[in-house]
Amino acid sequence: MLDITADEDEFSQAMDRAFRKTAREIQIPGFRKGKAPRGLIERTYGREVFLRDAADDVMDRLYREALEQEKLVPVGEPDVEIVELEPVSFKVTFPVFPTIEPGDYTSVRVESEDATVTDDDVNEVLEQLRRTQAPWVDPSQPRKAREGDQVNIDYDVKQGDDNFQEPVKDAQFILGETNLLVQLRERIEEMEIGQTETFELAFDEEDTAADPSIRGKALTYTVTLNSVQERQLPELDDEFAKAAGDAASLDDLRQQVRDDVHQGKTSELRTTVVNKIISAMGEGAELDPPSVMVDEEVEHQINHLKQNLAQSGTPYEAYLRAQDKTEDDLRDDLRPNAERRLRNSLLMQEIAKRDKVEVTDEDIDAEIDRMLGPAPDAESDDEGDEQQNRMREIYRSAYFRNMMKTDLLDRKLTDHLIEIATEGRGAVLNGWEPKEAPEETVAEDSAAIAAAAHADEDAPSDEASTSTTDVGNDASAGNAGSDESTSSVVTAETADQDSSEDTMGGVVTIDTGSVDDAAAEFPTLEGERGDGWVKGDGENKVPDGYPIKGNANSMIYHPQESRFYDNTVAEYYFATPEVAETFGFRAPKGVKKADSGA
Repeated sequence: MLDITADEDEFSQAMDRAFRKTAREIQIPGFRKGKAPRGLIERTYGREVFLRDAADDVMDRLYREALEQEKLVPVGEPDVEIVELEPVSFKVTFPVFPTIEPGDYTSVRVESEDATVTDDDVNEVLEQLRRTQAPWVDPSQPRKAREGDQVNIDYDVKQGDDNFQEPVKDAQFILGETNLLVQLRERIEEMEIGQTETFELAFDEEDTAADPSIRGKALTYTVTLNSVQERQLPELDDEFAKAAGDAASLDDLRQQVRDDVHQGKTSELRTTVVNKIISAMGEGAELDPPSVMVDEEVEHQINHLKQNLAQSGTPYEAYLRAQDKTEDDLRDDLRPNAERRLRNSLLMQEIAKRDKVEVTDEDIDAEIDRMLGPAPDAESDDEGDEQQNRMREIYRSAYFRNMMKTDLLDRKLTDHLIEIATEGRGAVLNGWEPKEAPEETVAEDSAAIAAAAHADEDAPSDEASTSTTDVGNDASAGNAGSDESTSSVVTAETADQDSSEDTMGGVVTIDTGSVDDAAAEFPTLEGERGDGWVKGDGENKVPDGYPIKGNANSMIYHPQESRFYDNTVAEYYFATPEVAETFGFRAPKGVKKADSGA
């Protein structure tokens, strides 16, 4: 709180300025407008006509001078109490940027993690691939359903004599994989093919596994088991490798899988180590963020959730209903995590400032050169050179330079923390190393920056803090849907608000300046279709003329030669790879990027 009083001379001068300003608009009989003497105006209207303007003038200037003198940084709107008007005396209360005492963070030590990939790790992924490639067939002998089987059922649900929902025909579930109600699954496993059973299922008020809409209710189910099918697993051989992974042989597929697992494990373990470091450093720090800053972080998380819900086509209100929460409940749930994220972010800013971890314009220019390679000849008419020149123009914008600055600062700071806490050993032992030459990864790096333009501008590197969880709208059949959902089990991917110990998002990211005025360089996908693209309908059905599959979460597109093409359920379909790249999508590893020849 600041207690400020203007001296008499200062306030007298402010009164003179207020008189000159106000008098121009006052008409006194016998005088031209604005020409009446001050004494007459004061006798007619009272001194109060000038006092408020004078007070506002003085208070604004004295407040700014006091902030500068006391070296205070407000982080919210001030609350002003006027004690006296002449000369003005007032009290200002406002939240300030917190004092940060990072403690002995240089003494924090953590162990490095081992990213070695075992044969069991590879075999587990190969088995998953076999399952995704396996056709569904009837068992050789009729039998009851068991875990892993796909069942086709008709079901009707009533509450008393009334329909609880519309009857459902030909619903398909995979037992043990689809999030089917446990009680319903147990009944299905007791039935014979072709059998119809009617039974009652009661759900406890406190049963958190059940959807809120059925808790405390007794529902009557009538279920017909139409069919039971099992997976026919393909042989693990060269033919399987060609079909499942676009690999030359089984050995080639194993190596691809090993590299993918190794890369993912290395990244995951590095994040784990950084999280441990930040958590340990946070425990030793003295830092109490003001509530207004925590409120803003909560609001940021809610906006981020709404964006993710909008991308998946799930209304925000439907999400709240599925969680059985009000928005106030959600804010209360988010607040502890928001405070932790904010606290860690402020601490990282302080450490970066104390240890002079910074990014210069030269660093950004070098990063652009690393990503794009040497600048092409200005007179070149090569199509690839043309695209690189376009990318260089994009990177000159304030928005992209700011984005790269944030990303580079995150990298530098996390590297610095790892260096301190592991005493130079590194976060990950036996980690994955990229095999491509830098110029071969230019396309991916460029597209990754472009894709980030569509992400939340307040947290450009928020990838680590976003995951998905299923929300089922049909509470009576399944708690949530799955990839095998039917029309009666509607699923939607939404943001997971746990956001556990993310690092490159809300924890480490340091604000390097406003980008509000920077225009996005890539167009957005709005509506159901556009020039060269159509929106997916949630099924793995490729529209005629739009063979390129686009994944909106990863911003990766899959041409038909991609080994993930068959299994990708796309949010968008494009006529050509070039169209996909126009919207910031990038090709997956191992697939040549359009226009680049890389």
